[in-house]
Amino acid sequence: MGAFLCMILGVAGFVRAAVFLVPLKEMVCITITLFCIVAVSIFMGAFLPLTMKFLKIDPAHSSTTIQVVMDITGVLITVSVSSAILGSAYSTR
Repeated sequence: MGAFLCMILGVAGFVRAAVFLVPLKEMVCITITLFCIVAVSIFMGAFLPLTMKFLKIDPAHSSTTIQVVMDITGVLITVSVSSAILGSAYSTR
């Protein structure tokens, strides 16, 4: 179900970018980034409460932890994917 959700949101992001006439390389970045962010958030949403329960911590606290971790992870994934596909605007000279 998680993989299906990743694919649906990735395709939705691609279609939305196509409707707004975003260049192809940027559409690919958007699609891959959406897919990766959703996949990581699904994993975190399933894994973190179970880990907290195992560590004898109330799993109800996992929702705020997931929000903070995914905010940071989402930015890192976006920057990493965009840098890999689009390259850097700055030279390393």
